[in-house]
Amino acid sequence: MSDELEKKEPGLEERFAKIDAILDAMEDENVTLDRSFALYKEGLEQIKAAGQSLDTIEKAMLVLNQDGKLEEF
Repeated sequence: MSDELEKKEPGLEERFAKIDAILDAMEDENVTLDRSFALYKEGLEQIKAAGQSLDTIEKAMLVLNQDGKLEEF
């Protein structure tokens, strides 16, 4: 079941691409104020989710130390 959740959850690259698209849309001079607020809210949600993903990745990272043993990064 966790494989199914991973497939549905966007990856970091997808999230960053979405954030970039949101920024592009917000820079459009024809965007309405209501649409700008909706884009802003969506952007914040994407940034928060990306931050949580990065935290999870950082906690899972291991490095090989000088003794040849794995330890947390």
